[in-house]
Amino acid sequence: MRHKDPELMKRIQAFAEDFYFEEGRSPSTAEIGKAIGIAKGTAHRYLVEMSEKGQIDYDGKTIETEKIRRLSPTSRAEIFTGAIPCGPLETVEASADEYAKLPTAIFGSGDFYIIRTAGDSMINAGIESGDLVVVEKRCDAEPGEIVVALHENANTLKRLGYDKKRKCCKLIPENNSMEPIYVRDVVIQGVARFIIKAL
Repeated sequence: MRHKDPELMKRIQAFAEDFYFEEGRSPSTAEIGKAIGIAKGTAHRYLVEMSEKGQIDYDGKTIETEKIRRLSPTSRAEIFTGAIPCGPLETVEASADEYAKLPTAIFGSGDFYIIRTAGDSMINAGIESGDLVVVEKRCDAEPGEIVVALHENANTLKRLGYDKKRKCCKLIPENNSMEPIYVRDVVIQGVARFIIKAL
């Protein structure tokens, strides 16, 4: 690979950062090329080398720098229009067909999705039917955390626990009239981080 001009690298990085904060997305190689005065293929080669040098993170589409990570005002979250139930386990056909921007000053940075709850099994935790729950995408959780759990092709929102006597996990409702669900095979789909109350 030919030697790359360090000054041109700085110009590309500065343009990518300015573009991100103005447009809310990374510029394409064509947009970089037009702004900097180089071919888009050249822009791509520069981005690849800058990524290899650790100056930026570049996955072929998204450009991320330390400044973007530090000052980015929003995180992107998938919104599931189908409801994740707070009642008994049941299959939910849900697909993310909407997206929302979450202020990092409030929600922090992370990989999130948003679900609308249904049912009253989590009312003692302050989660009522119709509320929006911001969930961090995770495949693990600590006992006591509220999780979206998948078991036998069904998902539910419950507090995670462990039953030493039965030697299995339990999904605990926050409603005194309901009993825990004991499961030996459960997949964690995320951990609840924030509740946005329904109007």
